[in-house]
Amino acid sequence: MASSRKSVQTISAVADVNEQFERALEAILARVVVSEPSVAIAYSGGLDSSVLLQLAMHYCRRHQIKLYAFHVHHGLSPNADEWLRHCEQQAQALGVPFDAVRIDLVDVNEAGVEQAARIARYAALGDLCRSHGARLLLTAHHQDDQAETVLLHLFRGTGLRGLSGMHDLHDENALLGEGIMLARPLLQCSRKQLEAYASELQIAHVHDESNTDTRYRRNAIRQQIMPMIDRHFPGAAATITRSAQHWQSAQQLIDQLAEIDLANCAEGHALNLSSMAALSEQRIDNLLRYWLLLQGAPYPPSTAQLSQLRMQMLDARADAHPSVVLCGLQLQRHAGWLVASAIMHSHPPAEPMRVQWRGEREIEIPEWQGSLLFTRAESTGICPQRLQASAITLQPRAGGERLKPDPTRPSRTLKNLFQEAALPAQQRPWLPLAYLEGQLVFAAGLGMDVRHADARGGIVLGWRGA
Repeated sequence: MASSRKSVQTISAVADVNEQFERALEAILARVVVSEPSVAIAYSGGLDSSVLLQLAMHYCRRHQIKLYAFHVHHGLSPNADEWLRHCEQQAQALGVPFDAVRIDLVDVNEAGVEQAARIARYAALGDLCRSHGARLLLTAHHQDDQAETVLLHLFRGTGLRGLSGMHDLHDENALLGEGIMLARPLLQCSRKQLEAYASELQIAHVHDESNTDTRYRRNAIRQQIMPMIDRHFPGAAATITRSAQHWQSAQQLIDQLAEIDLANCAEGHALNLSSMAALSEQRIDNLLRYWLLLQGAPYPPSTAQLSQLRMQMLDARADAHPSVVLCGLQLQRHAGWLVASAIMHSHPPAEPMRVQWRGEREIEIPEWQGSLLFTRAESTGICPQRLQASAITLQPRAGGERLKPDPTRPSRTLKNLFQEAALPAQQRPWLPLAYLEGQLVFAAGLGMDVRHADARGGIVLGWRGA
C-alpha cells in the first residue's frame, strides 16, 4: 500500500512539473517576438538542466520549435571532460542538436571564482546562441535557486534589485550579449519536484562535486542555512519566491524613476555630474545602479561601492580626473561627465590564448584591446571547416616570424613589414599573431599569409582595434 501511494505521488509530481513548465514557457513565448522561434538550453548535465532538456524536447517537438542544447566546459573539475561526453551523448539520444565550448576564467581575483565562472559561462552561451541563430536561452533555475539567490543578495546588502531575485524573462541580458533573451521556465518548481521527475523517468545526469563545497557561499546557503530555515518555516522557498515577486514589482517602479532621472542627466552613454548632484543621495544611487546595468555591468554594485563612486566623482577637485574600476567597468570623469568603458589592460597578454570560431562575424578580444574579424571571400581564404575544427591561437611576437601577405613577393620578417606599413612602434605590441594548427596564418595590422589560404575561397581574417 505504501509503495502504491508513493508511486501515485511520484506520478503526480511528474504531471505537476509538466504543467508548471508548459504554463510558464507559454507565458514566456507569448512575450517573445521572433519570426522563427528557436530555443536553446543551457545544459550542464546536472539533474536540473537534464530535466529541463527533457521537458523542452517534448514541448518543442510538439510545437515544431527548433531546439539546441549548449554546454560550457569550464575545466574547473577533473570530471569536466566526462561531463562534456555525457551531455553530447544524452543530447544525441534525444535527437537534440548539441554544441559545446571550452572557456578559461579571467578576472578571478576581482570577481571571485563563482562570479568569474558565471560571467564566462553566460558569455560563452551567448556566443553559441548567436552562432546557431537561437534567440532565446532557457536555464534550469528553480524555486530553491530563487530562494538561495534572494538570501545571498540579502546577506550581501545589494538592495531591492537583489532581493527581487531572478526574473522569468530578460529581453536583453548583459551577460549573454546583444540579441539574446534569457528565460527561466522552472522558477515555480521546487528541487524536490525536479528530483521526483528525474527519478520517475530515470533521467541520467551527472553530479558536480563542487555543489557540496560549502566554501562557496551559495553552497553554504543550500547545504546549511536553508535546511535550518525550512525546519522552522516549512515551505520557506515558496514563501521567499512570492516575496521576490512583490519586490520585482517595487523594483519596476524604482526603475521608472531611474528612467526619469536618466533622461534629465544623460547624454548618450555619459552622465552629467552637475545634474546628478542636484538629486538626493538615494536617487543618485538608484540612477547609478540603473545606468551601470545599461552600460553592461555583469553584476550590481554594493552600497559601499556606490558611496565610494559618489565621493570619487562628485567631491573631487574640478581639475581632477578620477578613475574607478567597478563591476567590470572602467569609470572615469571627463569635463564634468561620468563615462564607462571596458577595462583596458596596461600590457598585452604575454601568454597564448585560444579562440574558437563558430561562425561569428566578429569576436571581441578585450585582453588584446580589439576584435578578430571573419569575412567570407570568394577569392582566397581559410577553409571554414578547418577554422571550426581547430581553435585559433593568439599570441604576441617572439621575434623572427615571417609572413607572406603578397602572393607575388617572398615571405618577409614582421619587423620589416611593420616598418613598411609605417605602424607606430607603440601600437605594434597590441597587434596579436594568429596561429592555426601551429602555423602563422594572420598578423594583425598586416594581413593573412597567402600560403595558408584556399584559392577556392573561404574566411579572411581581419583585426579592429578598440
